[in-house]
Amino acid sequence: MKSKIAETLIASVGTLVFIAVMLPVFFIWIPQKILSSSSSLYLFDIGIYRFFGWVPIVLGVVIYLWCSHSFVFFGKGTPIPFTPTKKLVVKGLYGFVRNPMYIGGILVLLGEALLLESKALFIYAGIIFGAFNFFILFFEEPYLGDKFGETYQRYRKSVPRWIPRLTPYREDN
Repeated sequence: MKSKIAETLIASVGTLVFIAVMLPVFFIWIPQKILSSSSSLYLFDIGIYRFFGWVPIVLGVVIYLWCSHSFVFFGKGTPIPFTPTKKLVVKGLYGFVRNPMYIGGILVLLGEALLLESKALFIYAGIIFGAFNFFILFFEEPYLGDKFGETYQRYRKSVPRWIPRLTPYREDN
């Protein structure tokens, strides 16, 4: 029992460090640098509708926190590549789509682009989406296939990478 508590505590601390260090870099610091260096050519005006940007921001944050919870409590690990989950996470949002955490991040960036009326942030979101795809295709999926074998292959065949399925995945499929 004590080892499970320690395992969960270590995963929780690792996840909190990741949230406190990495996320502000990609979702606050870099966008702020882009906004401070981009010209007015990259701005657009949608008036009061810009505040609809809060919807994808809040949704993205909720998705990210939900996924972090799943990593810690179901997978017994963190979103950090050097302290990955010990178990394949197929519960929660991962039962509907394989990459909900990345989707949450893209939603935050798209919401920022709307809220701050910045074409440059839309471009940044596109670049990040491309980087996510590259990482998933060439590192994450091969790693998960090696680590979890047939279990991951069944999950991969049943659950889409980006477009959520309507019913949750069940491990006995």
